Amino acid sequence: MKRLSVQYGLILILISIATACTNNGNTTSSKPDTTKKIPPVVVAADSLNKATPIVTENDILDTLNALPFVKQSSMHIDSVTHHKHRMAFIIDTADNEYNVTAGYNGDERFETYYIFFVDKKTRAIKVQDVISGDMLTPAEFEKRQKENH
Repeated sequence: MKRLSVQYGLILILISIATACTNNGNTTSSKPDTTKKIPPVVVAADSLNKATPIVTENDILDTLNALPFVKQSSMHIDSVTHHKHRMAFIIDTADNEYNVTAGYNGDERFETYYIFFVDKKTRAIKVQDVISGDMLTPAEFEKRQKENH
């Protein structure tokens, strides 16, 4: 009986060691995956309200990151987090559009800064104004932000 409990004890120790060895400290990182580098889609300031051809989710993220107000928010997050985080995105696919939530992915919660809708057919980008609920083009959204500040 004593030999059997020693064997069980050894098995538990081995399982604990194996479990500890497989946990290599993986944590989430805010750095983007650079293994599949796709050239960014350049968005001119005067064409923000026009449909931009978007091919992949990476293109969507590159296009959204090119928007001036997203760049500014991303730099703010970078500054506040001591260069550990940047703007994070959650992409959800619906029938006719991509729903993209952009914000700060903190340790305790995700803080939403912007909600984007990208039409799959026309590739038009809309931003939801959280105060009014209006769906605006990025240029209209930026103009409204400047008016309110």
